[in-house]
Amino acid sequence: MGKIQLRRSVMVQLLLSLKGIHELSPEEVMKQQLPSDQTNQIPGFIKKLSKQRDKGELGLSTNEIVILGNFCELTSLKSTSVQNWVKRDIKEIIGPPELGKKYSVEQAALLLIVKDLKTIFDFETVRSLLMKVFNTISDRNDDLISPLMFYKLYTDVLEQVKNVEIDNNRQFEKKLFVQTKRLLQKQNSLSEAQIDSICHVTVAAVLAVLTYHFQTRAKAFIDKESESKKIDNN
Repeated sequence: MGKIQLRRSVMVQLLLSLKGIHELSPEEVMKQQLPSDQTNQIPGFIKKLSKQRDKGELGLSTNEIVILGNFCELTSLKSTSVQNWVKRDIKEIIGPPELGKKYSVEQAALLLIVKDLKTIFDFETVRSLLMKVFNTISDRNDDLISPLMFYKLYTDVLEQVKNVEIDNNRQFEKKLFVQTKRLLQKQNSLSEAQIDSICHVTVAAVLAVLTYHFQTRAKAFIDKESESKKIDNN
């Protein structure tokens, strides 16, 4: 029995379900994607929230967000880190809990976005990038796109990366930009400049995720080689 690993596209479905805008319950989303021997690892709060969908969107604690985040492939979150983020490092970005003492799904998505960007950028750069998309960070009303829909956007772009040749010049970034822009063309309410701003931050987020992906693969490759040498020596 391995650790639960969900593709980002599935994490998007799970977040949409937690927000109450998906036809499946959160538990059903996970069961649909997991092998039978992993369904018993679905956390209790997911089952509880699944039974309370008729009450509307229910909040998430930081520990629950950490659990969700660690189900997502290429993501590693620690409770202590997230606590520091919401209390200090990105306090003005995430804002106070929006649902009683718990955080909304949009805030959870924002934390996952920050985690992805933080793999290669410092907090000052992360704030600068997010301001391009979310304007006044503490006010969701002036966002060019909601955090959850932005997370979905660059997840959709990541899903298409396998069809893009990674070359050694800036063509790769241009192709990502074009793909993102194509996905946003239906957003008639956005100006060309606003679409370009979203595309710019999306490409940065996609490259951050890919960078972490290759770092993880490199470490796994080295670890496997070291383990092989230990076996040979024995």
